[in-house]
Amino acid sequence: MTLNDIIVSALAQLDRGHDAQSLDVWRDKFTRFANDGVTDICATYKPRRTETIDTRDGTFTTAMLSRGCRKVLSVKRDGREEDFYDGDASEVIVTSGGPGKIEVTYRSVPREMFASTDEPDIPAYMHGLLVSYVVGRERAAGDVSQQRGGNIYFQMYEAGKAAIRPHLGGGTSQRIVNRW
Repeated sequence: MTLNDIIVSALAQLDRGHDAQSLDVWRDKFTRFANDGVTDICATYKPRRTETIDTRDGTFTTAMLSRGCRKVLSVKRDGREEDFYDGDASEVIVTSGGPGKIEVTYRSVPREMFASTDEPDIPAYMHGLLVSYVVGRERAAGDVSQQRGGNIYFQMYEAGKAAIRPHLGGGTSQRIVNRW
């Protein structure tokens, strides 16, 4: 779904027109709501990305990554894990190896949506949750007689969010090792 699809769906559920004039009236407000929803979903699902970057001296900055970085999870060189630590500043990462290409896995920050063709920076099966979130926020912000109508949309949103696996995007396998 694009941002425009989310706004049109929300307007349809609110029984408001979704012609060009109505879209212009509600676009800014619903865009803020949708971006808040993406941020909230990402707090549950904790998106991870892996990128290959080229280092000159074994150090790199988080600004070299394509998305905002919350936390660097691992650094690999030639398929092997490599030690790393924060450098002088929190955005500088120093690896134990020298120059060359490395794979960096990190917890990313979602991109904000601005244009009507932007898509949320979450998996496609989660896009429908944003419509429920936007409608719930709009109903909760309305007059007192409509505020209770927002509860059902928030309940649908929270139920969908609870079904998200928090380890989505994690390692492909896990192993429990008995120490004794």
